[in-house]
Amino acid sequence: MGVAYHSRYEMTDANATRVPGSKDTMKTMTGKEIRKFLEEWTWGTLIAIEGDRPYAIELSYAVDEKFVYCGSMPGGRMARCVKDNANVIFKVCDSSRDASRFRAVIVEGPVKKLTEKDEIVKGLRVLYKKLGLPESRIEPRSNQLIASKVSSFYRIAIKELGGRAIGH
Repeated sequence: MGVAYHSRYEMTDANATRVPGSKDTMKTMTGKEIRKFLEEWTWGTLIAIEGDRPYAIELSYAVDEKFVYCGSMPGGRMARCVKDNANVIFKVCDSSRDASRFRAVIVEGPVKKLTEKDEIVKGLRVLYKKLGLPESRIEPRSNQLIASKVSSFYRIAIKELGGRAIGH
């Protein structure tokens, strides 16, 4: 199962946006650029729907070939959102102060609350490696998440990716 680089994120010369006062034009990021950007950053925004209203939280994350791993406060508002609607968006952005240079990536896919020990350990390994946390903390943390019965450690299946940039 591959990842779709969805056409709604693609830009053509006809709809490319020129930055006022600049020679730079907004461009569609390639799949390789998107993956590199996601691997560089550690902080993103998880966006879900609660009823008919959007809700977003910022959190640390890590990615592998198929998934984004992240967590939120156990029993919090995001936990309620994704319980009712598993379709989420994950967004990562980077910008210069004057916005003359930026990169923005969006990931779409269903989210799954991880409850099985092997899934949690795999996700924590990816996350802890990226964050530079000691591997010795994975086992105790996975046990804590399982024992709590209200774990909010998630895996987002990467179904669609898109990204845009100016000045990169």
